[in-house]
Amino acid sequence: MRALLGPNLWADFPVVEIWLDLSAPPLNDWLPAAARLRAGLTALLPGLALPRRPPADQGHPQYRQRHERWLVQVFLETVRGLFEQIGERPGFTAERGTSEPGVYLLAIERVGDACAETCSESCAETALDIIHDLLAGTDCMIDVRLDRLRVLARDAAPSPTGVALATAARARGIPTRRLPGNLLQLGHGARQRRLLCNPATTNGGTVDRDLLSALMASAGLCCTEGPASGAHHRVLVAGRRVLAILSWQPGPGGNGSGPKVADVSALVHGDVRARALDAVRALGLETAEVCLVTADITQPLVSQGGLISEVLADPPLDLYLEAVRSPPIAEAFLATLFPAGENGRIPIVAISGTNGKTTVTRLVAHGLSVSGRFVGMTCTDGIYLADRRIDTDDCSGPRSARRVLLNPQVEAAVLETARGGILREGLGFDACDVAVVTNLGEGDHLGLGWIDTLEALAEVKQTVVRAVAPGGIAVLNAADPLVARMASHCQGRVLFFARDGHDPLVQWHRREGGRAAFVRGHELILAEGRVEWPLLSLRQIPLTGGGRIGFQVENCLAGAAALWGLGLAPETIGAALETFGADLDKSPGRFNVLSIHGATVVFDYGHNPSALLAMIEALKHFPHRRRIAVYSAAGDRRDCDLIRQGEILGGAFDRVILYEDHYTRGRRPGEIMALFAQGLASGDRVKEIDTIHGWRHAVEETLWLAQPGDLILVQADAVDETVEYVQARLSDDQAWQESPLSVMVMPVAAPLDRGAAQAQT
Repeated sequence: MRALLGPNLWADFPVVEIWLDLSAPPLNDWLPAAARLRAGLTALLPGLALPRRPPADQGHPQYRQRHERWLVQVFLETVRGLFEQIGERPGFTAERGTSEPGVYLLAIERVGDACAETCSESCAETALDIIHDLLAGTDCMIDVRLDRLRVLARDAAPSPTGVALATAARARGIPTRRLPGNLLQLGHGARQRRLLCNPATTNGGTVDRDLLSALMASAGLCCTEGPASGAHHRVLVAGRRVLAILSWQPGPGGNGSGPKVADVSALVHGDVRARALDAVRALGLETAEVCLVTADITQPLVSQGGLISEVLADPPLDLYLEAVRSPPIAEAFLATLFPAGENGRIPIVAISGTNGKTTVTRLVAHGLSVSGRFVGMTCTDGIYLADRRIDTDDCSGPRSARRVLLNPQVEAAVLETARGGILREGLGFDACDVAVVTNLGEGDHLGLGWIDTLEALAEVKQTVVRAVAPGGIAVLNAADPLVARMASHCQGRVLFFARDGHDPLVQWHRREGGRAAFVRGHELILAEGRVEWPLLSLRQIPLTGGGRIGFQVENCLAGAAALWGLGLAPETIGAALETFGADLDKSPGRFNVLSIHGATVVFDYGHNPSALLAMIEALKHFPHRRRIAVYSAAGDRRDCDLIRQGEILGGAFDRVILYEDHYTRGRRPGEIMALFAQGLASGDRVKEIDTIHGWRHAVEETLWLAQPGDLILVQADAVDETVEYVQARLSDDQAWQESPLSVMVMPVAAPLDRGAAQAQT
């Protein structure tokens, strides 16, 4: 099981995804007990709508699949029945098969706290245990299990305050997130507010008495010597407004045990309201509860000797929700934090696709910085807060996105959104202003997570398009058919981009009054309907190499379109494009071009067939005597993808140096290079093939042998390592030339069966 906390492949709300494996036990082990299973579940959980068992026709070609599907449905109905027993019910369940026989994917709406295990996970685990017991003929202990589920549901439930505030926030479109410690985050980044939703019995955040006395004296108020234990009044203040006033009478047990609480807001004197506001203002608080000891709430406070007994920085809203019926406290409290027209959101741009994601992410973040915003960015290279890098891992997933949106300095978020994170946890946000899908091409990572086809990959990537807010915009590659089709899933508007301004889809979209970004001649143009805004000549955009690097032209189109979708002026967008180059600082490991020993060396991160083809297209414009490639790929690619890249290399380079590093991911040493070599064998250009262990050894060997006029492509598999190496190489070139080299040469292993390699691992 895994929790998908944001919009995901299944739905636009959190779900629990379950991988159910029915492949191991022989069908005959559990099929005879199927009748007992159905009867047992109906007895344990009355009201279950269990499907009828398929006929026991062993000659049917789908005999096993039909019974597996039946068992999947029984499992889902059992989960629903358990929810009914504890007073909950998920509104959504779904299931689908996979490419692996006997393995099924299920989804159940996630009900409960996002910070811990919820009812959904607990009910799924319990349903599986009950089915196992019934099939085995053992006691299910249903009463014990139901009691445990009820306790878990109660403990995981947020406080009434948290529920009320979250409900009111969602009604206004304010994003909510419950943090550990019963802390509620409302909004994102610099526009967020945080509230501690303590139960009514908790006196959290009580101000120190000496400090309270001193600060109250500055406002002309007096304090009691200690907290009030008898009758008193409690005033809820938020946003310089008194929202409610309660009268508090101790119960029979004294000391506040079993108190009698009444809403007296309509009776209070205006002076009492004013003095409560003075007390909160003197402490510099936005929200607080003021406890007053006064005989008559209808009279001025000071004239009757009224005193302040306590001020709580974290007011117990649960108490007011129970006592005050009108106006609704949650809505009124929320209005003090977010005035009318505000929803606590900051601009969010989500970038997905097969290639170009990181470059477009960096370009959009740069453009927003040029416009004066404090930008939080997540990408393959880490997390950045403005110019400060706070994480160096691959941070293109939802956890990194949530970290950025939690930071109170961030005024805009630009989030690279990779397929792996979408599959693992969903998106790290509920909605975005701009979604960019760069391309799909021939795909990448196919065969992982049962995403086996380009169509399935497109379904994953379009999750960001489905998350576009109604007032937002999706920036889609018109030249990629699967990307273009995502337009139908967008709630907002669509902007198509393409290198060719005569692209039929771009032309049609413009005739319909839509937006587009394209190139005409050497000019990058933004258009809406018939109106055009020429932005810059490609010669003025350093990232494109004067227009020679086609895939970078597409990245610039996507980035410019995203910035335009955010409302930036064309002049600002142009300034961003002019000041964003393919250097090691702005775009490390993404087509960095250097001259070493008279050879032109290109460092690039591309590691799939589409990226390699785009790279070769760009290299056509670079003069050369011979072409050399230093190349590899991670071992979790399919055999056919590694062979395909070998075929492409063999048709485009004179010499290919293959290497393996620590990214074997379940393959035997030498196996990756063997698969590449298999593809290289069909190449009509390659004359020399070398195999070397380790990226650095392969690069040093290549540069040692480089001659003036050579064109060398070096795959920058680890970007930080590449940047460090290149900087050291350029700063100490003479020492490098004089140092002895030690190169480890690896044998090329015969290709292994993929399943055998995984089993061996």
